[in-house]
This record gives sequence, C-alpha cells and structure tokens, in this order.
Amino acid sequence: MPIPRIMDAISLLVWTVDANGELTYINKSARLYSGLAGLSVAGSWHQLLALDDVAAVECALLTLSRARPEIDVDARLRRQDGEFRWHCLHLQSTDGAEGANGTITVVAIDVDQCKRAWQLYEQSEARLLSAFEAAQIGAWEWDLGTSTARVTPLVCRLYEIDEAVRTVPLSLLRKKVRVDHRERFSDEVATAIARGAPFEVDFPICTEIGVTKWLRMRAHAQPESESAPSRVFGVTFDISAVRAAEASVRQSERRYRELARTAGALVWSADANGEMQPIDGEWEAFTGLPADRLVGHAWMDLVHPADRDSLSETWRKTLRELGPRDATFRMRREDGAYRTMYARAVPLCDERGVLDEWFGTTVDVTERRRAQAISDARNIRLAVATKAASITIVTLDLGSYVLSIEAPGRSGSMASPTPNTEMSYADAMSQVRAEDRPVLEQAITRLTVKQEDSVNFEVRVFVSGEEHWMNGSAALQRGQDGNADVIVASVSDSSARKRMELSLVDADRRKDEFLAMLAHELRNPLAPLRTVVTLLRRGSSAGDPRELIATMDRQISHLTRLVDDLLEVSRITQGRIVLKREPILIGTVVYGAVESVGPQVQEQNQILTVDVPRDTVWVCGDATRMTQILVNVLNNACKYTPEGGRIEVHVSADHDFVSVVIGDTGAGISADLLPRIFELFSQGERTLDRAKGGLGIGLSLVRKLVEMHEGSIHIQSAGPG
Repeated sequence: MPIPRIMDAISLLVWTVDANGELTYINKSARLYSGLAGLSVAGSWHQLLALDDVAAVECALLTLSRARPEIDVDARLRRQDGEFRWHCLHLQSTDGAEGANGTITVVAIDVDQCKRAWQLYEQSEARLLSAFEAAQIGAWEWDLGTSTARVTPLVCRLYEIDEAVRTVPLSLLRKKVRVDHRERFSDEVATAIARGAPFEVDFPICTEIGVTKWLRMRAHAQPESESAPSRVFGVTFDISAVRAAEASVRQSERRYRELARTAGALVWSADANGEMQPIDGEWEAFTGLPADRLVGHAWMDLVHPADRDSLSETWRKTLRELGPRDATFRMRREDGAYRTMYARAVPLCDERGVLDEWFGTTVDVTERRRAQAISDARNIRLAVATKAASITIVTLDLGSYVLSIEAPGRSGSMASPTPNTEMSYADAMSQVRAEDRPVLEQAITRLTVKQEDSVNFEVRVFVSGEEHWMNGSAALQRGQDGNADVIVASVSDSSARKRMELSLVDADRRKDEFLAMLAHELRNPLAPLRTVVTLLRRGSSAGDPRELIATMDRQISHLTRLVDDLLEVSRITQGRIVLKREPILIGTVVYGAVESVGPQVQEQNQILTVDVPRDTVWVCGDATRMTQILVNVLNNACKYTPEGGRIEVHVSADHDFVSVVIGDTGAGISADLLPRIFELFSQGERTLDRAKGGLGIGLSLVRKLVEMHEGSIHIQSAGPG
C-alpha cells in the first residue's frame, strides 16, 4: 500500500514540510482537523499554528541534526472551528544533512486536556505557595528513600539556603540544627516517623551571624508500603518571637516569686468564688500546717477571733466589687504568736474582662508596725521641739532628688511649708536667691564628693514674695551598704538676726565712710592755705595781701564748715547732712574750685581752660559743698593727667539745669572699673606715676553731694590710654 494511503488511514495528524517551511503533504486526519481541502491549499505550515507558538516550533526545528534527528515540542493547532488546542508535535528529519535540505515529518498528538490540567495544577500550587508565604509557613516533602527534601522558598529563607534550590539533602537540614539540640531532634523525628503519626518538634538553628532562631516543625509520616521507604509531609515556621515572649513571661514570674520571697511575702491565689490556694512553701513554714489544710476558707481559722468578722466582710466586698483591696489583720504563727499581717488581693481577668482568678500576697508587718509606732512617737516629740525652736527639717533623697520638708508654718515655700511637704530639687532651688544657689550646690558637693561630716550654710529664700535669710547645717546619711542615701539639714529663719547684723554693718560702714570722706576733704583747703603762707613770707612782691587774705578766709571757712560737720558726726552717720542752700553764681563756684587746684596744675605744667557762660547763671545750693564737688573732680583730673596734659571745664545752662563738664587727657579708665568709679574706696591701679592718688573716696563723696542737690553725675572713658 502506498505511504500516502497508509497515512490517510491513521487517525494521527501528519504532514510534511520542505526546507522552506512549505507544506508538501498533509494526511486526511490533519485536513479534516484543520479544514484544509488538500494540497491545493499550499502554503506555509505556520497557518496551522497559534502565532504565539511559532517561535518555539522554529527553535525546535533549528536543533534537528544527524545527531538529533527527532524532537518534541508543545504547540497549539487551530481546529476547523477556530479553536486552538494543545498538541505534542513530534518533528523528524527524514533525509538531508543536518536537516538543511531534507523533508521534515510532523506527527501531532492531542494533549490539550493534559496540558490544561497541568496548568490548573500549577495555578493551584502557586496559590498554595502564596498562602504559605502570607502565613509565613514553609512547606516541604521528605523522601526518606533518597534522603532528600523538596522545599518551598520560605523554607530556604528559614534555613538560610539559596531560594532557587528546590531539592536539598536531609543531612544539610539536620546540620542547620544547633549542635546541643541536634541529637534530641534526630531522636524525636525518628520516633515519630516510626509511629507513622502526626508530630510536632521545636528546635533551634544558628544563623550566619550567630543568632539563634527557633523553628517549629509539624509533619505526618506516611509509609508508601510495608517495605518501601516512607515519605514525610510537613510545614516549618519561625517561633522565635513566641519563644522570647514565653521566656520573658517565665523570667518575669520567676523574678516576681523571688521578689515576694525576698520581701517575706506569702503568695496565694484564689478562684473566682474566693476559694484560696497557697502557691508556695512559705505558708507551711509560717503556719506549721500542710498546704491542704489551708485551702478554701480553712485559713480563716488562723485569723485572730476579733478580726475574723471584719476580714470576712472585707473579702466578700472584694469579691463583689472586683477591685484591688488591702486588709490588715492578726494571724497565728506556727509558734502560737499572733502576728500583724498585711494582705493585698488583685483580680486577674481575661481579655473580655471576665474574672479568672485572684492573686495576692500576705506580709508579716508586725515589726514594721512596731517601728512605725516608735517612729510616730519620736516624730511627735521632734515636731514639738522643732516648733518650739522654729526649726525646719529638710531631707534630700540623693536617688530621686526630691526634698521632704518637715516643719509647721506657711505652705508653699521651702522655708515654711506644711508638715511633710515634698517638692523637687529644681522647685526648691527656684525659691533660693540666684546668687546663693551655688552655696547650696557647694554644700552638697562637700558632703557627697569631699566626704565632709557636716556643712553649714546661709542663703536667702523667697517666702510669699518676701526674702528671708535661712541659716542651716547639713549632714550626710548612709545606708547599710555604705552608699550615700540622703542629706538631712536643719534650717531656721535668721532673717531678724540678719537684718540687725546688716543694719549694724551698714551703720558702721556709713560712719566709717563719712569719717573717711571728711578726713580726705580736710586736706583740700590746706594746699591753698600753705600757698598763701608761703607768699606772705615772701613779702609784698608775692602779690596783693588783700587777695591772699581773702583766699585764706575762704579756705578757713571751708575748714570750719568741715569741722562743724565733724561735731555733728552722730547725725551724719545716720545719713542726715543738712545743706545750707542759698542763691550762688555758678561762675563763682567754678573759679573758686579752679583757684584751689591752681598750684597743683602749675606744678605739673598742665593746661587748664575754663568756659563759663557770659550770662549770669544762678543756682540754689550749698556753696561749700558745690565747691567740694568741683575741687574733688578737678583734683582727680590733675592726679591722673600726665605732665603737660590738658584739663577743660565747660559750663552750660538752660531754664532748669546747669551742666558742668570736666574733661582731661589723663590715663583713662578701664571698662571693669568704670561702673564702680563712684563707689567708696574705688580707684584705679596704683602705680609709680599715680603715687599722689587718694584713698578712692573723693568721687563717692561727689556723687552723694550731687544727689543731695537733686543733680546727677556721669563719667565716660574710652578705656586706658
């Protein structure tokens, strides 16, 4: 039978194409399937394929050779109704070198249902993998026959394996388990596989950076047959956070129990109905009874008869109100003595707020109560003593820096708070005058750092807007471990004493100041008097005797006035210098002062110029005091102006005031001295060229006298030089 007739007899789709891809033959089944009438429909066989699959088929054709004359490729063929179905195309080169000029026979087998089923399987597997990824669960399958495992990408990430790997040796997974758990892990897995039942194993692995990660494995071993090796299917997920939380809870519970035991507390729990259950061995040691004798309400038999009713009522009220509650009662110890106990109960509820159980502690506070009673009695006595002595007790906790203040009196201040007032260190320091705060800081440093036994201090504190002087002493107290715990200070209000002290100091200062000013000023008239005496000794050639006598008269009058002030020293000490005001010409005062310093100016070859208004200018003042003012200023100018220097006096006036400006080419005044130039005893640096400098009281006297005349005085200098 000819080959074409044989090909037409079979149900497979068969056709041949030449090297140019043109159809050279197509069997009957293929013509019927594709709807082609016959060879008259000649052309490229690509018309039989889906366009998206042409490239894959062309690529397969290029791989045909003598070494590989046959190849299979999946492609979709167009059926006569227009539907494309998947076929497995078997390509075979029948002759020609490397298939270049030969004929290629194509046999197509319909695999559409298989292909679509496989696509559904792949989609299902992709969705399953997505679900595992979302749940952070890695799936795997162990083949115990080949000792390999097929794994999902998440398993690779958990074990820190390349995610591209899909099959790994079981030995590699085992090596990832931490060494100290590896043997136990292997034993548990082997036992579970032998049972052939579901199992769960927790195990740690070590990451590349040395961090331990905890994993949980859930699996089911399913033997394929009695003789064939088993397969194990399961999942693995990270439980590091869960393990850490569990460890934290266990550690917290362990700490709490140890803390309760350290504090001497008896720990217990009770159900929602109040049935108690001791949960440690301390109850048996305290009561001398086994734990089963104390469950329920049996423990109430140990409570003092006088306290049972009130304690039972408190417990019933606690159960009704479901809130934390405290109670103090007496309970019999194993030696028969009744001890004062302090109990606290706390409800434990679930996330819905429903009561699960009660948790509580009971502590023996007998000694504490006794010590508290003694302390209360001592505090009462101390309060009486401190009130009588007006003493405030201040305690500074060095741990929290909180002050505890014990003293009766006005509230709201560090000096006189209400009893047992507490305030922060910053709040307390805010009530201390800013200049005195370093005093307290230094006192604390001396106690805590320099280890001094005690320190004394005196500071100013603001109480209700008023400034009070506080005098105190402080000492450091240490705990049993030798560390500094608190600073205790006793403080008393010394304002009255301090005011008296300052008043005495001020009175003494003002007395000394006045006497010093007078002693300084007594020297001023002596210079012109000595000059006049010298001129009189020279005879008539020295000048007009009448003018000399007039000069002496002025200076003697000045001296007499100063002596009169000395006789009134007690009155002046109190700051009451009486001015003898009268109308005077400002020019007379200026020229009188210039005359007084004339010899000094001539002696140093200085140039003194005076500028006084031609118009008559009157002032109401004390001529002697005003002369003092100008003489003192001019004396200063002469003292501190070098030889050959220049001194200028300029007078100006308006309807209200007269201004006298004295300028010189002297040494200048430093910036730090300038603000203090009018203070008593304030002066510049004493050097050889200023050996004639005074005691530093002249300008202080000048300012006082100017202010007594309702005037003001100012000084300006650009600095030394």
